[in-house]
Amino acid sequence: MTTHRVTNESERYAREAITQLFGLQIRAGTSIRALRKLVEESLAIASKNVSGAKLEKGLDLHRLGSVLRTWHKQTRYLTREGLPRGLGLDGKFGLRSLIRIYYPRGKVEAVFLKLKRTGLIEERKGNRWAPTARHARISELTQETLAHLSEGVARFVETVTQNAAASTKDDLLFERSCKVTRLPRSDASAFREFARQQAFTFLIAVDDWLESRVARHQKARKETCTAGVFTFAYIDPATKKVGRKRTNLTKNLES
Repeated sequence: MTTHRVTNESERYAREAITQLFGLQIRAGTSIRALRKLVEESLAIASKNVSGAKLEKGLDLHRLGSVLRTWHKQTRYLTREGLPRGLGLDGKFGLRSLIRIYYPRGKVEAVFLKLKRTGLIEERKGNRWAPTARHARISELTQETLAHLSEGVARFVETVTQNAAASTKDDLLFERSCKVTRLPRSDASAFREFARQQAFTFLIAVDDWLESRVARHQKARKETCTAGVFTFAYIDPATKKVGRKRTNLTKNLES
């Protein structure tokens, strides 16, 4: 995937998200003039908050995840105990061959360096490499992370809009949320870990289901579509001290 293509994808998803949000605002009664003012103010704030550094060129995050997933799932890459085995760089079942399943030949070295630099793989004895995680998580801003973010926002707005216009329950896509506004700050770390564990369990189950359907019909010529889920948790950085406030909660029920 070229940087130009990724840039186009991020722009397309960003445009879709903005267009859908504006559409909802207009349906809610917001005037075009008010929306233009909103855009101008938002751009002014964004330009002040963003540094001049450009995004680093990156690689498709989902494909990086597929490399690691295959390493943990396919028999050819597993030991007798079912663990990912160390791979040499070359050979039929080497790391470069594994990467080529998901990337063109010209991207192989860049992918290998990315996996190495981000700590997703580690070198072991005998010039062999092994994964350190089953999932690709890269904590840096690249064109791919921008595309990922833009798609997530666009997909969310699209799902909410389609669900609102659905004529039957069978047409609804899953979309739910939960939150509290007075979680003790001391429980923030526990919430972060709990949400991470639950989300991984959910995503692994959905990913396995999707991949099994793709593999089952890979050779058959059938109409296809893109399907998936996005998950995220959040914690408001604002802190508020909650003290006991005396209020009269007694209600006179006698008339």
